[in-house]
Amino acid sequence: MAAEDLPAARPTATEEPAAKRPRVGSGGNSTSHFLRSWAWKREHRPDKVRFHRPYVYSMGLPAMDASEQQQLTIQQAPFNAEGFASTVWDSSIVVAKMLERHNARRPEGPSTFQVAARTCLDLSAGCGLVGIVMANLGATVVATDLAPNLPLLRANCEANTGKKCQAVQVKEHEWGTSVSALGGPFEIVVGCDVMYVDGVTSLLVETLLAVSGPRTAIIIAHGRNRQAEVSFTNAAQKHFTISEVPTYDLDELYQCTDVTVLLLRLKRGRV
Repeated sequence: MAAEDLPAARPTATEEPAAKRPRVGSGGNSTSHFLRSWAWKREHRPDKVRFHRPYVYSMGLPAMDASEQQQLTIQQAPFNAEGFASTVWDSSIVVAKMLERHNARRPEGPSTFQVAARTCLDLSAGCGLVGIVMANLGATVVATDLAPNLPLLRANCEANTGKKCQAVQVKEHEWGTSVSALGGPFEIVVGCDVMYVDGVTSLLVETLLAVSGPRTAIIIAHGRNRQAEVSFTNAAQKHFTISEVPTYDLDELYQCTDVTVLLLRLKRGRV
């Protein structure tokens, strides 16, 4: 579905996208599944949870038994004097779990969302959750953010990678500036909650163009912070095809109606 074909209205709470297929492990109890599907959400929680306490993320690696979990501890940061803060957004959890799902087993054919042995960019990575998960799934990862957030991003990446997987390369990048230090083009580019400033979407599109090649898959996800969604779509659809990732490609539990995941690819002739 192209961006211009996307519906203007978002699904309502009664139009639960995952309800179209059987629930795994729900035991037929829809109320139980609803509660579990909201238990992981964070954006409604108090600041002490969203900014001050570390976020613990459990992931299962492809080589592990299904019962085994690896714990990732992601530090967050409250607002500082420069106006910067960093939290684990719901959109980043949705994307991380989607990538886990597609890398937990080898599909019959190639999967867009398989990251093992691929070059990946976590753009404006914040706390670094998605980049860290991709590295633990076997990807070669570069994670970027603005200079004030780099100490937190680097500390999280160093604490959660480099032992059983390749370390994440942490680099400064401001949208619209040179990407020569980042490398690329990348095979997979991820940006979570990057729709919050309406006036800089053209710069974001510039960066996406600069790090993309003909085979690049760009995953853009956002929750309630989507103030710039229209301006981004208008700018991006000139260069990229845009489609919404269907709910059956997301993790069955880690999805919700207020998080949208988009897949972008360069249009033919744009390289």
